[in-house]
Amino acid sequence: MKPLDNNGLELRSTFSVVGAHPGFEITFESGDGRGRNSQYAAGVEIVLERLSNVDATLTRAQITSDPVMKLVLEKGIDPSFEPRAFPFPLRLRSAESVKLRKALGTAGGRVESDQARGGNNTRKMTLSVTLPGPVRGAADLELALAGRLAVQSLEMMSELSDVDAALGEWLEALRQGSRPDRGNRLWMSEEMVMLKASPSGKRANAFDVQLGVHSSGRPWSVEINAPGAAADPNVLVSVATSTVGRRFVIRQGRLRPNPDSDGEVEGAKFRRLSGLEPVIVTGAVSKIARAWYVVADIDGSAEEIRRQTGEFVHACARARLLSKGLVLPRTAPPTLASDEKGGVFVKPAKDATPEKEVLRLQGEVWLALHRVVEKAGLDLLKLRHEAGYEVDGIIVGGPSSILVEIKTGASAADIYEGVGQLVLYSRMLGLSDYRRILLLPGKPSATLVSAVEAEGLMISTYKATKNGKGLDVEFSQAFLSQCGLSPAATPVAAKSLVSTLVDGVL
Repeated sequence: MKPLDNNGLELRSTFSVVGAHPGFEITFESGDGRGRNSQYAAGVEIVLERLSNVDATLTRAQITSDPVMKLVLEKGIDPSFEPRAFPFPLRLRSAESVKLRKALGTAGGRVESDQARGGNNTRKMTLSVTLPGPVRGAADLELALAGRLAVQSLEMMSELSDVDAALGEWLEALRQGSRPDRGNRLWMSEEMVMLKASPSGKRANAFDVQLGVHSSGRPWSVEINAPGAAADPNVLVSVATSTVGRRFVIRQGRLRPNPDSDGEVEGAKFRRLSGLEPVIVTGAVSKIARAWYVVADIDGSAEEIRRQTGEFVHACARARLLSKGLVLPRTAPPTLASDEKGGVFVKPAKDATPEKEVLRLQGEVWLALHRVVEKAGLDLLKLRHEAGYEVDGIIVGGPSSILVEIKTGASAADIYEGVGQLVLYSRMLGLSDYRRILLLPGKPSATLVSAVEAEGLMISTYKATKNGKGLDVEFSQAFLSQCGLSPAATPVAAKSLVSTLVDGVL
């Protein structure tokens, strides 16, 4: 089978898959650089990239050309090889496909070669891999690696006026679910995303949109800027339609350098670190492979547009964070969960009880903690187990990683529950090496403190004072020290409700 690239174009490179879950053998037919499998290298690279996306592990590599197989039968030679820089077993999620393909070609070229430095680096090659996760057959895996499963295919809009109109609808949906912040920034409270829309510097009646996860906006995680032309493969942003006419904002998987990332994040690196999957986009011819990702379905509801956009922004922020070498807990089965929400919610009237506003105490404390952690240059993240269990937060980026469980009460029942959550979550989410802190609004009895500390956990405190409809939160100096946060560098000033909410973005 010949694989499709990320633009939906067929590559002149043939491969096949045999085996049964969890072990498979993938064979790449040889190439001669001319007519036969002339895109051998590109074919191997994209299959390796797709294997990394399913978290495959490479266990063996062999040259399986006819001459070598003949020597195997006649002389009993071993056709296996292993690149020095990529020892087996190799988890492909941690390897760059281009570098690995080159290393495989070089090492494979030395197998039974007459040349001192190796020969042909496009020989027939068989890779043995193992796959985790759900059971799948060889035929299904072959289609997936070829990019020929029922992947959504979109076509770029050909008229710039239609592109502008669609982007205008998308931006309006974001504005509907936002509240004003300082200057001309807007805060998407449900998605915990800050945005700023400005007139495009390229042409009239178009907008550039910056989106980010920091409370101040900058550095922005990603920009959705109006393109200079329609159906142009060289722009970063466009609008494409499905076969049934639905419109989608799409963006290339390329993030320019900023303080949140280690250089540019693009190509296979963006795909691996963001966890997003590209879609096939047609309607614009390019000699360079382009990987396009869906930002949002414009023909969905405004709520769905904001949700999808928020997920895309957070995925970009995560890719930047990981590019700097920050080690996050394994993401399977845990996944990043939604941030806590502060502010108030309206409790509907019932019987003789009138409607009233209720302050989200837990969310307000979490947002205040995030503000402190962010000012210290660290990160506060939430993780969710596939079974639905969710931790309040992990603090990463400091001298030690910390698991925090927040309680809004300090009763014995609150402490029993918090201790149980810290113990269970640390095991279920693979966080056993994290320091575990139970954060309470007051100090419990010395007997309870001693019992908790005997289990290897720590108790710290915070003080929460209502301020109108908002909440002022002050963390103890002991807690700040335990978390590696400098008290002098992380003041927690009193905030109004709106300011607290705005500053509480991840």
